[in-house]
Amino acid sequence: MVVVAVVAILAAIALPSYQSFIKSSRARAATTDLVGLAMEMEAIYKNQLQYPTNAAGTAATTSSFTGWAPSEAQYFSYSLTSTSTAYSLKATGSSTLAGCVLTLDSRNNRTVTSDCGFASW
Repeated sequence: MVVVAVVAILAAIALPSYQSFIKSSRARAATTDLVGLAMEMEAIYKNQLQYPTNAAGTAATTSSFTGWAPSEAQYFSYSLTSTSTAYSLKATGSSTLAGCVLTLDSRNNRTVTSDCGFASW
């Protein structure tokens, strides 16, 4: 009985830590998705000498960017706002990652909300 109690206490301590680790690792993977999308935007700029123009909050999809496939699409929605000279990319968490918002712009400014599990990227 004592062994069962000890195992239960250890599980109660380890489970929240594990869940926090999973949340943080998914958010870190979403940062990689944003960097990949930024590389797609830069490739377009390199070829056309301007970024594709998109309205504020346009969803970034794999059909729009054939060389980009987000690994965390199940947990994040990706959007972009762009003019011919600048862009801003955003990953917004859903489900267990609600409140986690990551941004990256054409000047390489990066922001993250505290709900993502880390302070900067």
